[in-house]
Amino acid sequence: MQKIIFALFLSSLPFYASEYIFSYQLGVKNGIILKEKYYFSPTMIGAKILKKDKNPYKKCEIPHLARSEKEFLKDYKEEILECFFTWGIKLEDRTETKYLQSQSTTFLWIPPMRIQIEFENGIATIYALKNKEMR
Repeated sequence: MQKIIFALFLSSLPFYASEYIFSYQLGVKNGIILKEKYYFSPTMIGAKILKKDKNPYKKCEIPHLARSEKEFLKDYKEEILECFFTWGIKLEDRTETKYLQSQSTTFLWIPPMRIQIEFENGIATIYALKNKEMR
């Protein structure tokens, strides 16, 4: 009985999760980065249960030398962000000019979104997940 409970517990842990929730925020004031938040969080509920599907129009292939997904997410931050920026970002800019001096505040963010990573030897493919059409 204990072996069965232990096996169920281990199978529920996300050891090598390939589905994540991603979010990114960047705050810049007068050209100085104030804060940057870069999040990858493993999903608790799979895409199939939520009736989500890979979006073939929002995918990126990134060549890498990482040995694990965790290492890939940490070491290839710039390449991953480039991928998401091609999918579309939100940019908010507040610029004021007083006495011929410019004061600017810029907020750049990617709202939280579900993604799936197919991690193979040498290439990681990142897909945005979308809802399947209900018929």
